[in-house]
Amino acid sequence: MGTRILLFVMVVALAFAGSLFGGLGEEIQIACSISLAQMGLLMSLSQVGSFVSFLTLPLLARKLNAYSLLIIGILASSATLLGMGLSRNALIFGLFFLLNALGGYLYGTSNIMVLINIDRVHMKTNIPLMHLTFSIASIFSGYYIAFLKQHTWYHGYLQMSLVYLVMGALFILVKPDGIEGWEQRKNQKLPDSFSLLKHRAFVKYLLFLILANAVEYCNVVYPLLAVTQLHGAGAKEVGLAIITLHSGSTLSRLAAIPLLKKGYSPHRILLALCLVGMLGLSGFFLASNLVWAYLSLALMGLGMGGVNPVSQVLEISCWPSDLLQLANIRSMGSTIGRIGMPLLMGLVINIASLSASFLLLALSLGVAALFLLASKAEPTAC
Repeated sequence: MGTRILLFVMVVALAFAGSLFGGLGEEIQIACSISLAQMGLLMSLSQVGSFVSFLTLPLLARKLNAYSLLIIGILASSATLLGMGLSRNALIFGLFFLLNALGGYLYGTSNIMVLINIDRVHMKTNIPLMHLTFSIASIFSGYYIAFLKQHTWYHGYLQMSLVYLVMGALFILVKPDGIEGWEQRKNQKLPDSFSLLKHRAFVKYLLFLILANAVEYCNVVYPLLAVTQLHGAGAKEVGLAIITLHSGSTLSRLAAIPLLKKGYSPHRILLALCLVGMLGLSGFFLASNLVWAYLSLALMGLGMGGVNPVSQVLEISCWPSDLLQLANIRSMGSTIGRIGMPLLMGLVINIASLSASFLLLALSLGVAALFLLASKAEPTAC
């Protein structure tokens, strides 16, 4: 029980830390002399750290269990958050941003595995509940960002670095029983760590994940920059934008729990979420003032919020034989999308406009929905 509580508290910390880059984007640009196009490049290059983690995780997993990887990821993130808070030029900030993605990958891949191992029976409730906790915490992070924007921006990075350090220490002190009996990979050959990629249905599903996660990644940064640069938003308005986006996401994740428990098809739920997300992104593209921008943000959150929890339940139900491989490939897919999409966003911004980049996101989410339809991933069929 103690470990489960710590996992959910850590998700709250992640929500606050994850809001810093997007919410404080304007302050970071000024302090480190980074242009808007360079912000997109920075987001893409940072994922190189995640890609390195993807390649090395199967090797690390042969020596370390998921709980150890979780702790390493948290402590590494603490160090890199400190570095980002102390940085005052693009190169140093970019370096720590890249290393932060490496530590974040280890944590993000391990936390769901730890949650499943300590309470596998309630998996279909715990996974959406963890994402719901993240959304609720993200709403309150809007107030935190608004406060930081009116005072000293880099204090947020220093504070979150300390929180991560404390959480890492608590995870070391509160270890769950039976870790020795968790899934082991000591004798597994490296090619076996990617065997799911041999299945066409899984590859099509993975393409859906790549595009959907790429859109979600951009959704937490570019809309906040857009309300500032296109609609003249100040600190309070940016804080409200964060609250609006994550309120929609919270409603989406709150609805996912009873729908999954009642046996509704995760496949159909995901398709519906994609359509709502496309509507929100298209609305943001057309928004002529802050009111319409906020309404579109709510729809964007409502559409994208439930994608990760519902998709995780779907894939674990369809391909349950190797949780580590599933978690690693899922994270790898997210990384590929997060490398490519910000670069495409930057290209569209340079050629057309910041507003037009949201049309790109809407179209990308539509293509993701088509890949999901082609995969026909359904738990009952697996």
